[in-house]
Amino acid sequence: PGVTQVVRATNYRRRERLEAPLNRYGSADALTIFDDVFVPWERVFMCGEYQFAGQLASLFATFHRHSYTGCKPATTDVLMGATALVAEYNGIEKASHVRDALAELVAMAELVYGTGIAAAVKSTKASSGTQVPDVVFTNVARYHAGVNVYREHEILAEIAGGLPATLPPERDFYNPDTAGYLAKYIMRKQGISAEAQHRCFRMISDLLVSAHAGVKQVGGVHGGGSPIMERIAIAAQYDLEAQKKLAKYLAGIEE
Repeated sequence: PGVTQVVRATNYRRRERLEAPLNRYGSADALTIFDDVFVPWERVFMCGEYQFAGQLASLFATFHRHSYTGCKPATTDVLMGATALVAEYNGIEKASHVRDALAELVAMAELVYGTGIAAAVKSTKASSGTQVPDVVFTNVARYHAGVNVYREHEILAEIAGGLPATLPPERDFYNPDTAGYLAKYIMRKQGISAEAQHRCFRMISDLLVSAHAGVKQVGGVHGGGSPIMERIAIAAQYDLEAQKKLAKYLAGIEE
């Protein structure tokens, strides 16, 4: 009693006939309002201990951002796969700019994932027994994930071309008056069926220009903390004194 959730849900466009696994899922966010809510004592984490508020927020952010080092590269894998597939269907998979674009996506995904592994390897055990990921590695990984979100989508859009934004509605592909034309003109590469090419561009349209795509893009930037928050955490936790000593040594500065 007393808890109100104001929910905003989005999902990829509902398919009428061209069912696909991508379109079975969506997400929901809620503004949660607590109005005179009873909280059982065992669920109370802090009660007036304001001196630990900063530590609590920092730990929450660290664990949340570390989870991104696993899930965010997976979403990059989806965009990477879509980019590689549409390049093949467009007949440009061997073009140098396509190979460069795919290598850039690989670098983004594996940098974030690998740094997340490093954060786990360099974790420390808290007095409670919980392993706490390395703060610097965690924030470095989450930062790179956040600042590259739109670049990843830009690469897919560049290789796919404009069709994902102008693709006719699904029902027109089954309308007797237009189906033949659309099946004819969506063809790009011999040996690949019109339906397969339609499915590819329909998926990319969902990934790039749907309402749910917009939500995921903004969430990819700000989820777990905006990029500036990661930079603040990195600056606060990274010990620059060792680097300054190195610079002094190389410069021949003695103290």
